[in-house]
Amino acid sequence: MESENLYQKMFTVKSLFLVVIIIFELSNSSVSLTIKKTNTNVGVISLNKFQDVIFYGRISVGTPPQNFDVVFDTGSSNFWVPSTSWSAKTTYPHQKFNAKASKTYHTRPGRKEYDIAYTSGALEGTLSKDNLMLGGITLEGQDFFIGSKPDHFFTTVKFDGILGLGLPALKISGTDSVLENLVNKKLLTQRIFSIWLSSREGDGDEVQNAGQITFGGVDKKRFRGEHVYVPVLSSTGFWNISVSQFTVRGKDIKVCVPQCFAFVDSGTTDIVGPRDQIEKIYKELDITNRKIKCADIDTAPVISFNVGGNTFSLTPANYIYKFRDAKGSTVCRVHFVKPEKNGKTDSWILGAAFMQAYHTVFDFEDFKKPKIGFAKAAA
Repeated sequence: MESENLYQKMFTVKSLFLVVIIIFELSNSSVSLTIKKTNTNVGVISLNKFQDVIFYGRISVGTPPQNFDVVFDTGSSNFWVPSTSWSAKTTYPHQKFNAKASKTYHTRPGRKEYDIAYTSGALEGTLSKDNLMLGGITLEGQDFFIGSKPDHFFTTVKFDGILGLGLPALKISGTDSVLENLVNKKLLTQRIFSIWLSSREGDGDEVQNAGQITFGGVDKKRFRGEHVYVPVLSSTGFWNISVSQFTVRGKDIKVCVPQCFAFVDSGTTDIVGPRDQIEKIYKELDITNRKIKCADIDTAPVISFNVGGNTFSLTPANYIYKFRDAKGSTVCRVHFVKPEKNGKTDSWILGAAFMQAYHTVFDFEDFKKPKIGFAKAAA
């Protein structure tokens, strides 16, 4: 059972979809990146969960390694960690990258600066290169940003940085994303990464070993049955799929007719949809907003929808969560969320609430024809 605070408000209706504003144009000079071969072609990283809102895991940058807790975000394609010039006061302590302490650190030609903006926050970043360690896999000369001048949002979060795992179309022009490096140097056994997220609760704000990301393979202990694969539908760089025909208690509620686009986004907490369609789901649950009676959890219906001709179902345990309000009372809410008051969207976002129910494989064997696989997640 978790306490809701600023985290929930910030991660509820956002996606870490990356918008990058180039302040100075990249030079035309090319940069050659190499990747160091390791003893394994599969990298496994354990994830922690904070306040049932966000998952993050440990990576290392530089020589000797400097450790950082990062969100593995399928809604963006660039990678940043805080710099030592990150002087803003923060709610939680952060690790800061000390470039002078790394023997393998390099700046890009011209030391170009960027504004990196997400729908929930922004910061400035200096494009740099250094070694990146991903659960046993080492990438030499990985492009990344050392961040500074964060806005309010990034001063309140628990994690240190963001490692984007979106497709190459989302990256900053002239840089190489982590996925591209892994592919170009043939480092992975399979050109996939898979994510398992646990729905279990903890006694405190942080739940240890509450998830896992595997680069180059899948952990068979983390799912049941076989994965169902569906194609990614556009070349925008997002992992987006088609969903249709939502049903509640077996009744078609006329949501996503004939179909909707849905972004599978590990950097978003909830399941976000167009205002009118989310309100239809609320009506079937006999609620007018996200709040639902905790006593109704046992009798709330299963909500199902279609993906690639297959039915995906969410039980009340998947889409209802508990937390303590400011008065210490237990409150329940649903993970189905409308955009913010002035926000508008025609698409859906299937965030961590969905991914806790379904183990997810992101397949980039062919960047031009990526696909996503889903199987029921193990507890």
